[in-house]
Amino acid sequence: MSSEYEQNVAKLLFEKKQKMDLLLENPQKNKYEIQSLSNETETLKALFENYNLGMNVFRRAQGGRSHLRE
Repeated sequence: MSSEYEQNVAKLLFEKKQKMDLLLENPQKNKYEIQSLSNETETLKALFENYNLGMNVFRRAQGGRSHLRE
């Protein structure tokens, strides 16, 4: 089960990785953009991991989500 937040962060991360792969074909020309994308990728990874760690505690709590959907 994943939330819209998780899906959107994962989608952004995938898009940034694809763009990074394209830029790495000519690393000398795009040094600044590669560094910027690298920082964005690390930030998105951290956001995704932190959200998952926090939500795992909530999801594992007995009945943690069951009362939200009623």
